[in-house]
Amino acid sequence: MTDVLLQLATVSKSYRGVPAVSDVDLEVRAGERLAIIGPNGAGKSTLFGMMAGEHRPTSGRVLFGGRDVTGWVPSRRSTAGISRTFQVARLFDSMSVRENMMVAALSARRRPHAWDAFSRHRRAEKTVDELLAQTGLEALADSGTATLAQGARKSLELIMAIAQEPRVLLLDEPTAGMSYDDARSAVTLLNELLDARPELTIVLTAHDMDVIHRVARRVVLMARGRVVLEGTPAEVAAHETTRELYLGRQKGTVQA
Repeated sequence: MTDVLLQLATVSKSYRGVPAVSDVDLEVRAGERLAIIGPNGAGKSTLFGMMAGEHRPTSGRVLFGGRDVTGWVPSRRSTAGISRTFQVARLFDSMSVRENMMVAALSARRRPHAWDAFSRHRRAEKTVDELLAQTGLEALADSGTATLAQGARKSLELIMAIAQEPRVLLLDEPTAGMSYDDARSAVTLLNELLDARPELTIVLTAHDMDVIHRVARRVVLMARGRVVLEGTPAEVAAHETTRELYLGRQKGTVQA
């Protein structure tokens, strides 16, 4: 992995003069699995929002594939190849699992060549069928999403994000609200999807260090709006700086 795909160039964000993120430089390389962690108020959610286009930096630039996308809104970034999930799954509850997936697949980023509507629909159907088979959701394909449990809703949102064929996938607390067993199943599903798509770049936030260890290959630790440490999950978890930042910590235990 040598190509920088997503770059934050000395970005800062302030709200009414109060800094939330200060002078952060961060490069995310193609195919990387990066986690951003930190205690409450560290600035990680704001940084994540600047990647997604939900927050515009007060200063600095956001680059994607070498292009300056600082002023791009989330929908434009999604079309270019940056997709994201949310802590609370956002689904169309009046539609079935398959229909939700079709909406996502039909919004997949455009390729250099144009397709007619029929070709795009056929490709979307193929993508949905493949994902249903890969994830074992065929039995739920025609079920309404309103009846799905939280774990299934979060998993479906992840699959919908994958169906958009992004280059970068931003995962905001992918196991939030799940039981222990559901979280483990969700991480297994995520890793299976990623292993089948080694070119896909992942940036995630999570409070569960087990999720970080199982998914991420590199971790960035934030505090007071700045990056204070980075390394492998094991290196960051074991570092004294990490332990000092977390209140209520127990020996041998660090939560992101």
